[in-house]
Amino acid sequence: TLVRYQLPVVVIVFNNGGVYGGDRRNPEEVSGPFKDDPAPTSFVSGAAYHTLIEAFGGKGYLVGAPDELKSALSESFSARKPVVINVIIDPFAGAESGRMQHKN
Repeated sequence: TLVRYQLPVVVIVFNNGGVYGGDRRNPEEVSGPFKDDPAPTSFVSGAAYHTLIEAFGGKGYLVGAPDELKSALSESFSARKPVVINVIIDPFAGAESGRMQHKN
């Protein structure tokens, strides 16, 4: 819809590799036939969310540093078209909303 109507929307994905704290499972504590599978709270590691919008005709950016984010934002606002900025962040940085870390 964003691309079809050329809406100048900038979507920012703060990508920590998963929901809440990413995949913080301790490998020594995981057992069973599916032990190598990612945790259910994990996104696909290395997923290129920024390329999905490009497949439909929008613009995507992969960002890993603050100066790259500043540049991507500047270009995005100038482009006046749909954009996805995939910002890779440390999965161990910060805390979840509601202080739910004990439930992960």
